[in-house]
Parts: sequence; structure tokens; C-alpha cells
Amino acid sequence: MFIKDEGYELWNIVTKGPYVPMTTINGNLVKKTEDTYTQEDFEKRSKNCKVMHILYCGLDANEYNRIYAFESTKEIQDKLMITNEATNRLREIKINRFIHQYECSKCNSTRLSKKCLR
Repeated sequence: MFIKDEGYELWNIVTKGPYVPMTTINGNLVKKTEDTYTQEDFEKRSKNCKVMHILYCGLDANEYNRIYAFESTKEIQDKLMITNEATNRLREIKINRFIHQYECSKCNSTRLSKKCLR
């Protein structure tokens, strides 16, 4: 929400990727080199850096170490989504295992239920 509040254009950079200045050469669309950027190109490119800075400031050291080498907020967002999805899945597996262990501890040796034999 903070990034959206800073400007919805910044949120688009996170979800769709950074602005890449392009030009047409011989009828083909190619990426501009930095020495041919206009002031507008530099301003749009700098917005990616602004969003990356916001993300860096909001991450702990472990998450930062996973993403610091990426060059776009889209790459960072994708990596964080994958990492958090895996973390959530692992957390769910651990919770289910602890629930199962708790349920089994309630059973006594003379009265094993099918639930405890899993």
C-alpha cells in the first residue's frame, strides 16, 4: 500500500516491470543506449530505483540478501512472492505435523485410534 500511495505509476513498475526506453532503427524497435536517453527517459528509469529503495528499506536482512542483485522491482516482486509462498507452505506442513503429534499424544497405548496411526 505504501508504494501505491507514493504513486500508482510506481506500483505498475512493481507489477509490470520497469520502463525500458526504446527507439526504432530500420523499422525495428530496439532498446536505447544510455547515451541516447532523453531527460524523460532518465526520469522514468529513476522511478524503478525509487521503488527498489522502498522495497530494500522494508525488508529484513535475510530477504534483502535474496534480492539485492536484481535490477528491477518486477524481479524482486517475483522472487519475494515465490519465497513467501514456499515459506507459507512449509509453515502449514509444520502446523499440521504439530497438530498430529498433539492428537497422538492425547491417545494412550490401550486406545489407539485410526487418527493416531497415520
